[in-house]
Amino acid sequence: MVTKALLTLGGGALIFTCVNVTRFGVSHKIPWYIAWMLDPLASLALITVLYVDGVLAEHGGDYKPGGWPFLLRWSAGLSTWVMNCWTSLYPDGHFHFIPQHPDAGGILLHSVAPALLILLAEAATGYRKYATRRRGELTAIIQRFEATAAAEREAAAKRAREERERAEAEKRAAAEREAQREREREEREIARAEREENARLERERREAENEQAARVRQAEIEAERERIQLAERTAEIEAKRRQADAEIENRRRRSQWELEQAQRDRETTRQAEIATAEAQAEAVRKQAEADAEAKRIQAEAEARALEEAEKIKRQRALERAAAKARPASETASRSGTARASISAGRTSQSASENGAALVAVPALTASESEGRVPREVRAQQRDEAERYIAKCMLSGLTPDLDGLAQHYGKGETWVGDRVRTAKQRLADEPGFESSVIEDALDGFTDDNNDAAAGAA
Repeated sequence: MVTKALLTLGGGALIFTCVNVTRFGVSHKIPWYIAWMLDPLASLALITVLYVDGVLAEHGGDYKPGGWPFLLRWSAGLSTWVMNCWTSLYPDGHFHFIPQHPDAGGILLHSVAPALLILLAEAATGYRKYATRRRGELTAIIQRFEATAAAEREAAAKRAREERERAEAEKRAAAEREAQREREREEREIARAEREENARLERERREAENEQAARVRQAEIEAERERIQLAERTAEIEAKRRQADAEIENRRRRSQWELEQAQRDRETTRQAEIATAEAQAEAVRKQAEADAEAKRIQAEAEARALEEAEKIKRQRALERAAAKARPASETASRSGTARASISAGRTSQSASENGAALVAVPALTASESEGRVPREVRAQQRDEAERYIAKCMLSGLTPDLDGLAQHYGKGETWVGDRVRTAKQRLADEPGFESSVIEDALDGFTDDNNDAAAGAA
C-alpha cells in the first residue's frame, strides 16, 4: 500500500510540477519540446532513489543509504522545487541571494507536492523497516510454534509406540490365559460328555417306552383325524356344489342382463342415429332454404318495388273482378254480418271462400320466382300466407294448401311451417286474431262498395 501511494503521489507531483518547470525553461530560451523533459528527468530520479531506498530497507539487514544516494535525493528534490517555485521567489525576474519580493502563496502552492513526495518516501522507509522487523518476529514465532508442534508430534508418536508395545504384551498374556481357560473347558466338556452319554442312554430307554405308547395314541388320533377329514370333505363337496349352483345362477343373470343391456344399447344407438339423421336432414333442408333465399337477395331494390306495386295493382283488379262476379244478395248479407260469417262459415261455401282468400294473397311474378326475392318481400309473403290460413281457420274453412304452395312457388315444408306459425300466432300473439278479422272486414267492405258501384 505504501509503495502504491508513493508511486501515485510521485506521478501526481510530476504532472503538477511539469507545467511550471516547462514554462521556466521556455522563459530561459529553451524550446518547449525540449524544456518539458527537464522536470520528468529530475522527478523520476527522485522517485527512483526514494523507491529503491525503501525497497532495500524492506529487505532488512543493516542497509543505510550512503552519501551519493543522499546527494542524489536532495539534489533532485531541491532542483525540482527551485524550478517550480522560481517565479514565486523572484516575481520581478531579478536574482537576489535573499528574495526581495517573494510570493508566499505561490511558494506554498508549489512546495506542497515535492514536500509531500519527499516526506512520504522518508516515512515509507520507516514503515517498511517496521514491517520487515515485525515480519521477522512473526516468522520466529511461527518457527517456534512449528518446532513445538514437531516435538509434540514426536512425543505423541513415542507414546503411541509404547501403547502398542504394552497392548501387544497384554494380548500375549490374554492369549496365555485364554489357552489355560480352553484346556480347563475341554476337561469340563469331557466330563459333561460322559454325563450326557449316560443321560442319553437313560433317555433312549424312556423314549422307547414313550414311543410305544405314542404309537398307540397316534393310531387312535389318525383314526379320529380320518373321520374328521371325511366329514370335512363331505362338507366341502356340498359347499362346492352350492357355490357351483350360485355361479351358474349368477352367470345366467349376468347373461340375461348383458343381453338386455345390449338391446338397450342398440336401441339407444338406433335412436341416436335417427336423431342424427333427422338433424342432418333438417340442417340440409335449412341450408337449402338459406341457399334458395340467398339467391333471391341480389335483385335491385327499385325493380323489386316497381314489380311489387304492379303486382298489388293486378291483385286489386283481380279482387274487384271477383267481387263483381258474386251475387248481389251474397254481397249484401256478407256486408251486414261479416263477423258472424268469419266465426261460423258454411261448408257449402268453402270452395268459393278458399278461392277468394287465396286470390287476396299476392302472387310471385315470373321474374320473382326465377330471381332472388328480397328479405322484406319474403317476410311480407310469409305474413300474408299466415293471415290467409288464420282467416280460413276463423271462418271454419279448409285452406287450399296446394294452391297456396303453387301461388308462391314454395314447397310443402314452407306451407306446413306457415300453418304451424299461423296456429301459434292465433294462440300466443296478442291482437293477431283481431287484426285478421279487421283485414277481412276491410276486404268485405271494399268488395261491397265495388259491387254497389257495379250495380249502380
